[in-house]
Amino acid sequence: MGVEKVAVLGAGLLGGSIAAALKERGFGGLGKAVAVSVWSRSKSTRLKCSQMGRVFDEVCETPAQAVSGADLAVVCTPTDTIAAIVGEIAPHLKAGAVVTDVGSVKSAICRDCSAALAGSGADFVGSHPMAGSEKIGVDFADGRIFDGRVCIVVPCGASGAFSAELVRGFWESLGMRVEELSPAEHDRIVAHVSHAPHMLAGTLCRAVEKLLGDFALQFAGPGFRDCTRVVSGSPDIWDAICMDNRAEITAALKEYRECLDSLISDFDSGNFSSIASALREAKAYRDKLGGAS
Repeated sequence: MGVEKVAVLGAGLLGGSIAAALKERGFGGLGKAVAVSVWSRSKSTRLKCSQMGRVFDEVCETPAQAVSGADLAVVCTPTDTIAAIVGEIAPHLKAGAVVTDVGSVKSAICRDCSAALAGSGADFVGSHPMAGSEKIGVDFADGRIFDGRVCIVVPCGASGAFSAELVRGFWESLGMRVEELSPAEHDRIVAHVSHAPHMLAGTLCRAVEKLLGDFALQFAGPGFRDCTRVVSGSPDIWDAICMDNRAEITAALKEYRECLDSLISDFDSGNFSSIASALREAKAYRDKLGGAS
């Protein structure tokens, strides 16, 4: 696809893992070597990147420096900063360059980033790789975290077919399975399978702490750990996610509340056959995930 340089803007877990995967696999599934430049807002993170010579070819002081000559730029910063960074790099992108991101909300990002690149000669295509960990920072970069996971690619209003295909090929190069959705479809689905579950996991932790305190933690087994694992990630990114996808998250939580109210009603009335039936249906649905974790 003619990609010789990829710029990674934001060197956290995802940014570092993208660079590591590119170096391990190459681009386009053909093992084609590409140069990887990186920028991070944090001076200490840039220093860490400079010590990772096998992963990053160039560590840059500014986003503009990182995208100079890049065929593809991947913005891996919190969702509330992505559009501003795309606006900052717009004058420095070469004609025909493609910009994508890793943000977990797409409607606002696609709208604002497409507007930021209007007239620049570059193109924006939204992305959301459904991969990661509760661990944060480039220290935990792992080129294999994308293996077999799904990446949602979201062409925006002005996205060209070539740009969308390039972004699809990029994520497939990293070992991901790519699905394409509109921005609205993405935000509705992710609210139900990612954002609202995160809120529910946090609520479970807070409820147990309020009722039983730290004493209960010594008895927590895999069930509690599995249900609440995601809450160990950085809470700082969630302010923007909740604001940008508020309507869809609220709708999902209300639907979950209806299910919970129904479950409570069954317990109150002693309708244990209904509870058993609900658990069987839940198991059948969960089992469709197969070996996915």
